[in-house]
Amino acid sequence: MNSVQLLRGQLRPVLMGLLLGVACISTVRADDGVALTSIDQVPEGVEVRGKQIAAYTWDDRQGKNLLVLAEQLNERDDDGTQSAFVYAAQYLIDGKRPKRMWMLYDDVQHCQFDAALRFDRTATKVTDLNGDGITQTVVGYSLTCTSDVSPNEFKLIMHVGKSEKYRLRGVDRYGAAWWDEEAGALRGMPLPKDCSVAGQQALVSQYKEQGTELPLPGCYRDEKDFAKAPQAYLPFMRQHWFALMQKQDAEWSQAQTQPQEPTEDEETAP
Repeated sequence: MNSVQLLRGQLRPVLMGLLLGVACISTVRADDGVALTSIDQVPEGVEVRGKQIAAYTWDDRQGKNLLVLAEQLNERDDDGTQSAFVYAAQYLIDGKRPKRMWMLYDDVQHCQFDAALRFDRTATKVTDLNGDGITQTVVGYSLTCTSDVSPNEFKLIMHVGKSEKYRLRGVDRYGAAWWDEEAGALRGMPLPKDCSVAGQQALVSQYKEQGTELPLPGCYRDEKDFAKAPQAYLPFMRQHWFALMQKQDAEWSQAQTQPQEPTEDEETAP
């Protein structure tokens, strides 16, 4: 090995550290969560599929972790269909080369309507629920292929280490309420407080919406993934799910009640 190669080998770990430091945007701490440092550029050796929308680093007992989130919405094909995907991956970056712990990939293929697949950045959370120094990583995203305004499929996923994965899957609150001009009020069933089948059916009966499919907007289908999970995981994921749905519900309802901007024809009409 010549002196130039030796120097490059010595500088590589230093440059990686500088890269993470210089690229740092901000440090945030979610409620009951681990402090995450947001960066705009990932180290060499970290795969990013699609357009990177976020990357975070944090430390735990395993070392320095990196989470990268990316999305892709493709142009329509010649047949008029559209495809999209989301990508996420967690790496350990303490060694000479980043080591991938897990990868998430989900897509909508050849949608004949409008494809949409995007992360909810507020769903991203890292916690140490067991207090053992090993963190849990949570991401959430919505996906749809539709031509109308209606709730999207929503997935909230927790990864622990290389192989543990726990999911809540249902629908979000997008399009769950609408403004009734005659009544001067919002219409639609409110956000459920209980996603059990009995809880959802009670709400359907109360609002006399017979024939409504479950899960209702804002609810997940079941909790089967957590049957053998550590005790702290499910209560946390339930709370996190409903917090996200409450935020969506408030934002959607506000958008429906705000006055609409007049169109150009309305502005110039006599």
